[in-house]
Amino acid sequence: MMSQQGFAKVWILVLLGALGAPPAHSGGRGNPKDSESLLTKQVLNKATAFLQAKQSADGAWRSETYGLLKSGQSLTPFILFALTDSLSDNREPNKDSIPKAIGFLRAKSDPNGVHGRADPDFLDYPNYSTAYALRCFLRFGNEEDRTRIEKMTSYLEGQQFSENSGFDPDSPAYGGWGFGINQRPTLSSFVDLSHTRRVLASLAQAKPITPKVRIRAERFLALLQKSPKEKRSPLIPGFTKEKTGRPPHDGGFFSSPNVAYANKGRTEVDPKTGRTYYRSYATATCDGILSLLALGIDKSDPRVTDAACWLRANEDWNLPSGIPLDDPSPWAESMRFYHLMVRAETYAALDMPGDWKKTLVRFLADRQLPDGSFLNPEGRLMKEDDPMLCTAFAVIALNRALLRSKG
Repeated sequence: MMSQQGFAKVWILVLLGALGAPPAHSGGRGNPKDSESLLTKQVLNKATAFLQAKQSADGAWRSETYGLLKSGQSLTPFILFALTDSLSDNREPNKDSIPKAIGFLRAKSDPNGVHGRADPDFLDYPNYSTAYALRCFLRFGNEEDRTRIEKMTSYLEGQQFSENSGFDPDSPAYGGWGFGINQRPTLSSFVDLSHTRRVLASLAQAKPITPKVRIRAERFLALLQKSPKEKRSPLIPGFTKEKTGRPPHDGGFFSSPNVAYANKGRTEVDPKTGRTYYRSYATATCDGILSLLALGIDKSDPRVTDAACWLRANEDWNLPSGIPLDDPSPWAESMRFYHLMVRAETYAALDMPGDWKKTLVRFLADRQLPDGSFLNPEGRLMKEDDPMLCTAFAVIALNRALLRSKG
């Protein structure tokens, strides 16, 4: 936890690295790596300048596209995290931006420090929002935020599906995290890898993850990874136990053990057994790897290396591999930028070799709009047709192309 003086110094340094106007061109033009780095910074600078210009006077970022995101509860911590996730450049600072955003987050949390519950009738992604808000307070908070951080950490730990909320170890949801409601032990309780990964990342930064939380989370992740050691089968609505089973081992992940629509890879049939199973796909596999790393599992662990092999065998930066292109719901096209973000986060965290950074940056450079933003016109299902959200995805991906992952 930082003092007020330390807090001020840090956020000024971060803003020097993450916000402001594009820098003048510098040298290194004769070196291809320097040229790639320069292009990355140019694209990143324009994107962060766009996001900074969209900050409201009260410090929030509010969607101009979706009503649910107009409160600023979930968009503000996510964009603040994206903007300040890199110390990569020499742009001029806006000294008010981070304190204003932190002030907004302080004002909008509930008494337990939870975000996304300001309106009791419309939950604004409370676990997602609180996870990113916690990471922002850990980075920019002061001594007065110590109790707030403790409450946020306790809330997120309590949101794990466990015995404490009525779930036994045989429940498919056991050990994971969902949207923000975990008090009803039903088969339809929403739980997925995306929420689980965000919560684990924030908890790992707040304090050492407790053994109980870790054991539960590892059990949840084991059910979602196609590993030969796991004997349990996920639940597929509409199919009997005789027609489902453990999927063939391929190292990849799917997203949810019991919520069919959360699995964007959908299902396929094993030709050898005739059984139906969930298909592995890229975004879930990335979130699975990042969840394992957040638990402190070593990069050399077979669970991590098997999943990394799946990603390398299914390496497509244009669309997320494993999601069928003929699905009535166009999830592959809708998750273009989310996929870029999580794949870049994963490759950076694993120090993946190859030209992936060049591929990523050129993909984004070709799609950046004149005002610095990014927009996926096919991204309605993932809200990527909101330029603020889409640009934040791109900024995190670009940060990972410049620096090693911070976790």
